[in-house]
Amino acid sequence: MNVFKTISTARRELPRVLPLLRDARIPLRMKIAAGLAALFIISPLNILGDIPLLGFLDDAALLLFLAHWFVGYGERTLAKSAANATETSTTTMRDVSPTPRAPRMGESMLTR
Repeated sequence: MNVFKTISTARRELPRVLPLLRDARIPLRMKIAAGLAALFIISPLNILGDIPLLGFLDDAALLLFLAHWFVGYGERTLAKSAANATETSTTTMRDVSPTPRAPRMGESMLTR
């Protein structure tokens, strides 16, 4: 495992976690799952908690993995949301656009 690659990935992805948690397009169940997983990782009930230095490193590695997973999931969700919004807005604009009508009696074309 390349430590420098992991650190650079963490520097890119960790700042994106909080905005994704605040984004309404990310499902609430995924936010709750990520939060519970983070609480479990940092809780004293972890697997390697008794080894002095390794206990901290496994927590950090698992939190980085969790952040990587959540950012990847969030980006895929936002991409799907944007694709659906584009498709929906195009269809909606076509379906909702007003059709021209003939002027009513006593109404000129300029008053509409």
